[in-house]
Amino acid sequence: MISWPISEPVLVDKALMLRPWAMEDAPRVYEICQDQAIQDFTTIPVPYTRAIADLWIGTAATSYQARDKIALAGVRNGEVVLSVSIHGIHEFDHVGEVGYWVSQTARGEGLAALSVQMISAFAFGIGFRRLSAITLPENMASQKTLIKAGFEMETVLRDGMTRRDGTQTDAVVFAKFPEIKITD
Repeated sequence: MISWPISEPVLVDKALMLRPWAMEDAPRVYEICQDQAIQDFTTIPVPYTRAIADLWIGTAATSYQARDKIALAGVRNGEVVLSVSIHGIHEFDHVGEVGYWVSQTARGEGLAALSVQMISAFAFGIGFRRLSAITLPENMASQKTLIKAGFEMETVLRDGMTRRDGTQTDAVVFAKFPEIKITD
C-alpha cells in the first residue's frame, strides 16, 4: 500500500529544492515552456499559453490530493528551473510514470537527474514499487538523464507514441525499482 502523505512534499538537496507549485510560478512556467525542445520532447500543449500555465499550476494540489499526480517545482537559487512529476499513478499496482522538463539555462548541470533521483526516493519511500519513464528515440539527453538517475532501459514499444504531426514513432521505456536491502 502507498502511504500517501497529507501534504505535498518538499524535498531538499544542497543543489536543488523540489517544492509544490505556487501560482506565482506561472509566469516562469510560461516562459520556460516556450522552449522548442520542451515542446518537441514533452506532451505540453502547443501553443503553450499563460492561461495553460495558470490552469496547470492551479490543478497541481488537487491532483496530488486525488492521488493522481505528484508535480513539483525545482528551485535553484530562488528561481524555478525545472518541473518533475509522477503521473499515470496506479495506486493498486504501486506504479507511476516520471516526467520532467528543464529550463534551457539549467541544462547540462545534472539537475534533471538529481530531481528524478529525489522524487524517485520519495516515491519508493511511501510505497511505490516501480517507476517508469518514456522517451522519444531521438531524445538522447533524456535517456542519459534517466540512466544517470538509476533507471534502466527496458524495451522499445514499436509505434508506441504519436508525434505532434500525427505520425507514429517508437517509445523507449525505462524503469526503476526500489533498492532491496537484505538484512541478516
